[in-house]
Amino acid sequence: MMNIVVSGADGNLGSAVVDKLLEENAQVCGLYSNAEKVKAETRPITKYAADLTDSEESKNVVHQAKSALGALHGAVLTVGGFAMGNIKNTSAEDIEKQIRLNFFTAYNMVKPLMQQMEQGGHIFLVGAKPVLNRNEMKDKLAYGLAKQLLFNLAEVINADRDKTGIQCSVIVPSIIDTPPNRESMPKANYDDWVKPEEIADTIYYHLSHPYLKDAIIKTYGNVT
Repeated sequence: MMNIVVSGADGNLGSAVVDKLLEENAQVCGLYSNAEKVKAETRPITKYAADLTDSEESKNVVHQAKSALGALHGAVLTVGGFAMGNIKNTSAEDIEKQIRLNFFTAYNMVKPLMQQMEQGGHIFLVGAKPVLNRNEMKDKLAYGLAKQLLFNLAEVINADRDKTGIQCSVIVPSIIDTPPNRESMPKANYDDWVKPEEIADTIYYHLSHPYLKDAIIKTYGNVT
């Protein structure tokens, strides 16, 4: 049985990942931003609240997860945030905010996870398609720069994979079919967008096939 930590377990993607893992009889530790969200969670999972921008809270919640589940075999880190803006209208503060939301919420988890995953395992980060296409990134500058750091982090983790047994993959979605995205783009063709459940299926496939060493996993749906 796999024991997996999922951050942002109440989000559109995180929730789909939790559902898929439960369907496959994994044990799940779900992480939430506050106690009210923990209380509202009714699925049969271990659950905690933590501010993942805080390194000490992140360290403590990973320790709690291991104490509750035993050995940790993987983590899916979905917490993040989005912002538009080009180089003309993006401030240093805007970039700092995006780094806190998208990078530190992952890095603060990765560091203690690597210490606790003594038997190795698989960590999934959520990247962004604009990082792989500079024409898209120029209008999502702060967001893209923050997500770029996750790709770099994965490379550093994988550089020691043979020693640690820990693989890191960056899931790269196009536009995810979520209610907020539909609301913001009411005239789009939603059939082209990748579904959270499809991304969850892809993550589980890689979790359950450890011989797959893909550092970048594109989940674009029909979006080019």
